[in-house]
Amino acid sequence: MFKLNIYKENLSTNFLGHSIRYYPKLDSTNSKALELAVRNVPNGTVVITDNQTSGRGRHSNKWISTPGKSLTFSVIIYPNQKIDQLNKYPLIAGLAVTDTLIELDFAPQLKWPNDVLINKRKVCGVLYESKLSGRTIKCLIIGIGLNINEEQSDIHQELQKSSTSLNLESGFEFQIEQILTTILYNLESRLDQIDENEKIIDDWENRCIHLNHNILFKESEGENRGIFKGLSLQGQAIISINNKELIFNNAEISQIDFKQ
Repeated sequence: MFKLNIYKENLSTNFLGHSIRYYPKLDSTNSKALELAVRNVPNGTVVITDNQTSGRGRHSNKWISTPGKSLTFSVIIYPNQKIDQLNKYPLIAGLAVTDTLIELDFAPQLKWPNDVLINKRKVCGVLYESKLSGRTIKCLIIGIGLNINEEQSDIHQELQKSSTSLNLESGFEFQIEQILTTILYNLESRLDQIDENEKIIDDWENRCIHLNHNILFKESEGENRGIFKGLSLQGQAIISINNKELIFNNAEISQIDFKQ
């Protein structure tokens, strides 16, 4: 069970997480956060649950978590930023998670646009959803699912080769509340850098697992192959196909060639 007293003792942000809504069980923290945002809950409100039963990923994928062992939460923010900043938020969230894992002596890497990996296996996913007003981002929900204390038997059989947890990688159990407060601190620091495009892009590319690698990716017109060359200043993927660099907003990487 999530311990609010430990969470409050460790929280050191200026605004993120000062308002928190804890639920023992939810279908999706992002869905609940969207409901709460309509009611204008405070900026930086965190929605968290011990047991997320219908977690969502990108493109209708599912996020499977283990009750009491995973960290599943969403953050509600009101950015008042232009829509061209939108793609940078999942990058910032991924950087905040990797900042936290580096502090814990892990060596995390990023997979565009929203996955965090350790030893080439997924440990964390980010899902962001937004509400726009004209060309302005009115509300943004950042959902984060992080595998923390799962053992091998907790990982779904179909995902055991591609997924991992902090426990599996280190042999240690971690305090979920403390990891959450550290992510929020790092996320707030990264949000303060939203206008520092080059820093965000440089930091992200330095942690990217597939930079300059051949990739197989899916987009609206089907599957394609190319070389991932990096990010635009707006956080879009730059992929070289037949020696021509193209920009993609919603490509989903399904395979990486590490043999190069």
